[in-house]
Amino acid sequence: MPSLTVKWVYILDADFVFNIKPYLTEPLNDGCAFVDKKGVRRLEIRPNGDAVVLKGYAWDGCTPKFTLFDIIVGIPDGVPSHRTTKPKAYYASLLHDALYQFMDLDMPLSRKSADDIFLTILRRDNFGPRSLYYTVVRLLGGISHQFTRWKRSYAGKRVPL
Repeated sequence: MPSLTVKWVYILDADFVFNIKPYLTEPLNDGCAFVDKKGVRRLEIRPNGDAVVLKGYAWDGCTPKFTLFDIIVGIPDGVPSHRTTKPKAYYASLLHDALYQFMDLDMPLSRKSADDIFLTILRRDNFGPRSLYYTVVRLLGGISHQFTRWKRSYAGKRVPL
């Protein structure tokens, strides 16, 4: 095992905000937040519907991924966007991962809605194979959700905003 490895491919360097109000299953008059097993706030959903993934959140991009001889093997995240300089699936995979991570904690959102948000951001960022990625997420997202639960070994909770 190489000594210079990281657990996650990406670490968010600034808060990411995306409005998910059309996808919510309930109005959030007071908003809500989600904390990880260590009590660190990772995701907020504000009363106006803004989902905020907080700086420091770590994830693997589109999964699955693994390392083999210091090379990351797995689902590609796309070419860098001319607008953001990040891979085109970067923000879609970020929010999708955060939503899936806390899905079982009274999330006011269905799995299908989380997948639809993924597609919306892929479309916004002009990711070419977005329909293929969306189809795979719809078909295998439940299995991926269980894998993410195992990899993160997380417990967490929904808290007031």
